[in-house]
Order: sequence, then structure tokens, then C-alpha cells
Amino acid sequence: MQDFINNLKNIVSKDVVLYIGIAFVLILIFTIFILMMKQKKAKKLLEELELKYNTLKSVPLAFKLNKAVALSRVNGDMAQRVEICKSDFDGVQEKLKECSMMLAEIDDMVYVRKIKSASRKMNQLSEDLNVCEEQVNRTNAVLDEVLEKENEQREHINVLKDDFRALKKRIEESRAAFSQSSDYMEREITAIEKMFSLFEEWMFASEFDKANGQQREIQVSMQHLQELTNTLPPLYERAKGVLPRFIDEVGFHYAQSKNRGVFLDHLEVKKNLEIISDMLKENLNKLRNGQTEGVSSDLDECEKRLVQLQEQIGKEEKAYDEVNMNIERLFESVRGLNKDVEDIQALYNRVNERFGFENWTQQLKEAGDKLANLNEMKRKLERIVLEKSVPYTTVLIAYKELEQSNASFAEEVGDMKVKLESACSDEERAKKQLVKLQLIVNEIRVKMSKHRLPSVSKKYNDDLHKANTMIRDISCILDNTPLDVKRLNAELRTAIDFIYTLYNSVNNLVGMAIMVENAIVFGNRYRSSYPDIDSELTRAELCFRNGQYTKALKIGIQAIEKMHPGAYENLLNKKEPQAAIKVE
Repeated sequence: MQDFINNLKNIVSKDVVLYIGIAFVLILIFTIFILMMKQKKAKKLLEELELKYNTLKSVPLAFKLNKAVALSRVNGDMAQRVEICKSDFDGVQEKLKECSMMLAEIDDMVYVRKIKSASRKMNQLSEDLNVCEEQVNRTNAVLDEVLEKENEQREHINVLKDDFRALKKRIEESRAAFSQSSDYMEREITAIEKMFSLFEEWMFASEFDKANGQQREIQVSMQHLQELTNTLPPLYERAKGVLPRFIDEVGFHYAQSKNRGVFLDHLEVKKNLEIISDMLKENLNKLRNGQTEGVSSDLDECEKRLVQLQEQIGKEEKAYDEVNMNIERLFESVRGLNKDVEDIQALYNRVNERFGFENWTQQLKEAGDKLANLNEMKRKLERIVLEKSVPYTTVLIAYKELEQSNASFAEEVGDMKVKLESACSDEERAKKQLVKLQLIVNEIRVKMSKHRLPSVSKKYNDDLHKANTMIRDISCILDNTPLDVKRLNAELRTAIDFIYTLYNSVNNLVGMAIMVENAIVFGNRYRSSYPDIDSELTRAELCFRNGQYTKALKIGIQAIEKMHPGAYENLLNKKEPQAAIKVE
């Protein structure tokens, strides 16, 4: 060998040897890299196989099989299927055991870098795991089918548990709202928790029918607890807050009205409030024990009674105010009617013969009977008001009846009074007008005498005579008994129209004559100087003496206007102011 190496050294140069060494090292490194990569790949594949093995092993077949076996003891229909599952389970376990041994062998091979052997082994293991996976899935599916009833119950109970936890949290957060029922709610919660524990015991013992019955019982109890959670707070709010305050308000209102003098004994307010308070106590005891049935209707009944009491007290108070506010005025009105009836009787006796009035004997008798009835109603009303032993709503009815009767009778009395007073007023008015007409005729006569007109038509004397005749006729009518009111009014209207017209005519005539005299007096100062003015004024004087006052005034003014334009205005101002009289 030494000789071979020496010969090789002699043949191969040092450079070639160096290159060969480098190539050998590189080949060695590459070989080692390839081996490491194969080992890494083998380890990765081994990890995948181990993961698959662990996944299959983690399937709780044993747990499910035990439950299925326990179920088959109480359910003979499933015994055959469970036996098949046991055989499949034993096969799966045997196969998993083999796979476990193969995994250990492969791990050793990989560790000593027997990659090829390990790869062959892993291929076989992969096939075995695939077969085992099919068996596991099949067995698991059969067991799930067998245990489907348990799964359904488990899912349902989990939902109930979540609802129970939420309900329990809600109750704990609003404990004050349940007031006296808090202890009962706690007992209900404890009872439901025990039911859940008992359910788990039945499930563990695979007594699914009993567990199902327990589940229904849990559901009913939770439903009852849920109803209490929703209904108790508003019921307590009414029973301990709203209604007690309402009772206090009604009691205070009752005391106020009683102090004012309103009669309320018939309402038995105190007794009713005691009954309502007892009902509230009884309902609070029911709520304390979790009994809500009928409580809401009882509270409604209490509220209804309180509202009725409040309304009845208000009605009595309103009736009391209305009666006391207006009763004195009504009594005064009745007393006034008594006086009016007396006045009507006296007036009728006085005017009956004077005016030939219609016979009111029956009418006055009926009015007397109505007045007596009205006075009796008034006395009864006065008596029950003074006794203060009758509800004011009843008093108000009597008051309204008296008020209505009083109003109706007052209207009737008023009509009678108007008729009588109208007859008397016609006579009084006629007397006043007669006096006024006499004064006007006297004034006409005085005015004509005072101014002494040179010429007055015969018609004036005739009219004056006619006016005096009319006055005498009216006086005769007034002196007659019975008085003919219709004729009196007709004669009076005719006389007023005629005499007032005569007065206005005389007034105008006197005024015209005064203006003519003033015009002639004013023009006299120019007569001696102006012959034409003298001639005109002479003509005016002749017309004045002949009673042609309008023509005389026109001539006199025209003559003056020649010397002093606008002078007629001064003459008009000198006319005596005489206003025309209007007929009233």
C-alpha cells in the first residue's frame, strides 16, 4: 500500500491531488446535506402521522361507548347496535395499538438515519391510519346516532343554563325592585340549581327519560321565575307606591271637604279606605310568597274604588260650592216673586175697573198656588241645608228643581206685570202728553198775541180751535171709566201731529213777520234820500199789512241790497230763534 501511494505520488502531481481532495470533500458535504434533507422530510412526515394518530386517538369513543352500553341496559332495542359498536371499537383500539408500535419503530429508524426503511414503514403506517380513520368515523357516527337523544338534551340544557345565568344576573342586579319577594326569589333560584344538578346525575346514569322529565321541570320553573321577574317590580310599584299615595290623597281630600262642612257620611270613606288597605296588605303577602295570580285585578279594583271615592267627594264638593254660592240669591229671588205677586194683585185690583181689564181671577189663583208650591220647596230646601244630614248632590237636585220652578214662574209673573204696567203706563204717558200739548197751545196763543200781526188768516183761528177741541176730547177719554186705551192712543197721536205742525207753522210765520219789520226799519233811514227805496218800502208795508209776509220780505231785502249788499244776513240774525218742536 505504501508502495502504491508512493507510485501514485510519483505519477500524480500535487495540484491534481489537491483538486481530488477538494472534490471528495464537496461530494461528502453534498451527501451529508442530502441525507439531512431526507431525514428532515422523514421527521416532518412522521410528525404528520403522529398528529393524525393523536387525532384519531382523541376521539372519545370509549366515553361514548360506555354511555351507549349504559343506555343499552335500559333500552333493549339498542343492545345489538351497541354490541356491533363494541366489536368495531375493539378493532379500532387494536389497530391504534399497532400504529403506536409502528410509530415507535419509525422514530427509532429516523433517529439512526435509516431513512429508506423508515419511509417504507411510514407508507404502511399511513395506509393503516387511513383504514383506522374510516373505522373511527364509522364507529363514532353509529355512537352519535345511538346517543343522539342525549346530545339533544345536552344542547337544550346548555341553552337553559345560559338563560338561567342571565336571569339570575338580572335578578341580582335589581334585587331592590323585588322588595319583600327577594327571599322567595332566592329560594326559587336555589331550587332550579338543584334541578340542574339532578339533571346531570340522571344524564350520568344514562337515565335520559328521567333527565328529560327533569329538564321539563327546569323549564317550567324558569318560566315561572321569568314571569315573576317581569311582573313583580310593576306590581310592587303599584302596591307599595302608587296606591298608598292615592289612599293618602283621598284621605286628605276627605278631611279637607269634611272641615269645610261638606256632608260625606253616606260615602263611608274611612270604611272604604280600610277595606282597600286590607286588600293591599293581603296582596303584598301574596307577592311575598311569589303568588301573582289575581293580584293585578285586585290592584285594579283598589284603584277603581279610590277613583270612585275621589270623584264622589269631588261631586259633593262641587255641589256644596254651587249650592252655597247661589242659594241665597235664589231665596232672594223667591222672596222677590212673593212681593211681585202681591204687587200684581194690588195693581190688578186698582186697574181692573179703570181699564176694563180682562178677568184674571183664575190666573191669579193659579199664580197663588204656584207661589205656595214654590215657597214650600224653598222651606224644604232651607230645612235640609240647615240640618246638614243630606248629601249635597241630593241638595243640588232640590236646588235645581227650585231654580227651574222659580225661573219658569218668574217669567210668567213678569209677563203679567208687563201687561198691567203697560196699561197704566199708557194712561200716564197720555196725561204727560196732554199737559205738554196744552203748554204748546198756550205758547202759540201768547206768541201770536205778543207780536200782534196786522193780518192773520182765518185758518189760524180754525186750527187753534181744532187744537183746543182735540185737547178736550183727550181729557174726556181720560176721565171716562173704563178707560179706552186703544182710542186714547189713537186720539193722542192725531193731536200730537196736528198741534206740533201748527206750532211750527206759527213759529215760522212770526219769524217771517219779525224779519219784514226789521227790513223796513233798516230801510227807513234811506227813504228821504232815495225815492225809489221809499217807494219799495211802501210796497213792502202794504204787503205786510195785507198778510203777504213772504212777498213783503222779498221786496224789503231787494231794496236794502241796493244800498248795502249782504245786509239781509244781519236781518236774518235778528230773527227770534225759534226751534221746531219734535214729536216724542
